[in-house]
Amino acid sequence: GPDGKLWVVEMADYPNGMDGKGKAGGRVRFLEDTTGDGEYDKSTLFLDGLNLPTGVLPWRGGVLIAAAPEILWAKDTNGDGKADKREVLYDGFRPGNPQHRVNGLRWGLDNWIHIANGDSGGIIRSVKTGKTVNISGRDLRIRPDEGLLEAQSGKTQFGRCRDDWGNWFGNNNSDALWHYVLRDHYLRRNPHVASPSARRMVPVEEGRLRLYPTSVTVERFNDFHTANLVTSSCGTGIYRDRWLGDEFYGNAFICEPVHNLVIRQVLTPNGLTFSSRRAPGEEEREFLSSSDNWFRPVTAKTGPDGALYIVDIYRHVIEHPEWIPQSWQKRLDLRQGEDKGRIYRLVRRGKERKKMPRLEQKTPLELTHLLDAANGELRDMLHMEMLRRVDRGAIALRSLAADSESAAVRLQALSILDGMEVEMGAELLRAMHDCSPEVRRHAIRIAEKRTLTPQLLEALGKVLDDPEPRGRHHD
Repeated sequence: GPDGKLWVVEMADYPNGMDGKGKAGGRVRFLEDTTGDGEYDKSTLFLDGLNLPTGVLPWRGGVLIAAAPEILWAKDTNGDGKADKREVLYDGFRPGNPQHRVNGLRWGLDNWIHIANGDSGGIIRSVKTGKTVNISGRDLRIRPDEGLLEAQSGKTQFGRCRDDWGNWFGNNNSDALWHYVLRDHYLRRNPHVASPSARRMVPVEEGRLRLYPTSVTVERFNDFHTANLVTSSCGTGIYRDRWLGDEFYGNAFICEPVHNLVIRQVLTPNGLTFSSRRAPGEEEREFLSSSDNWFRPVTAKTGPDGALYIVDIYRHVIEHPEWIPQSWQKRLDLRQGEDKGRIYRLVRRGKERKKMPRLEQKTPLELTHLLDAANGELRDMLHMEMLRRVDRGAIALRSLAADSESAAVRLQALSILDGMEVEMGAELLRAMHDCSPEVRRHAIRIAEKRTLTPQLLEALGKVLDDPEPRGRHHD
């Protein structure tokens, strides 16, 4: 969050409730570094009694929480560290199995928060507007302040994520990674056209990915043929910094809790989409694996300090009882490990760690200067904070959109100006001639919502002649 706190959602009631009969016990807590040494040393319980929560995102002085059938907002208004204000913003998400619930709250360059379907769907209602959207087979994006919601190309089981260029990725337990090439809000404009699939599998290896665990293969409850093959891929994160090394930038890190490992896939542009393969030296081994069968990684995420964070739910039984024979259930303690859980921070040996930024202490101009950073997650935090304060002058921001040496920074600055809803004809015209096709395609996306000047219309008319496929494809 902008105050340096690390927010954590705990599905403590997994798999069948605190009492085995559905009693809610999920929690949200925040971690703090009280000494300024870069280590989190204090944990505070913010909210409990949630029903199998699956996502948390700092928002407007509080946090958004995904906990089917709702997405709610909670805030501490008196400074005691406890949530004393709760507001349901969206409802209608199907509860279903804990492994198949709405999850993830990820910020997009389009100034919306994107959410994974979870494979359960539902007819989702905005409490503020009363509008409903059916997300069967699709994901969702929301704008909580206005109560807006829209279906998006999907569906992702757990961990919809994106890269610095606004490319969205997802997966399900059996399919390690796919890219959403086509956006749902374009496809649904003509209901009379049978559209092609909006997603494309990314790994060059066909079928389920082969895995190389270091843990001993234990007796399985079902699907015996999937041992040492992808069977629980989830929580994918795209590494959005160069602090670990240039070779890691843009890589996908895919969690595999059944096999106690994290897969690394190196993404390569392939036309409008991507291909991916194992990194050199990892052809027959994993980026991260453990001999501990309780190691259950479920989320990978870039930190604003440049480290790669891995969330480990750490349980004996990760399979849900729905798929465990009764004879086995009688022999198992399905909640063994309920008091455990870890967060690993992967760093580069010998390289000085960066401290978590305290954005709430910065002026709008200082925030803009921080935006010229290599870390994509930090830029997203700045993006949200700048929109919250709405510095409509944004002179320094306009300068960044035009002159930053980093195409990713130019794109983010352009996206913030778009979110502020300021006049930006000159910035859009310049962006349509940017040397980066990624900036050019987003300039087209932003322009479609704006009043088009003759100059912009002329620039748009030249899009079909763009030598780069990505420059001709806007989303």
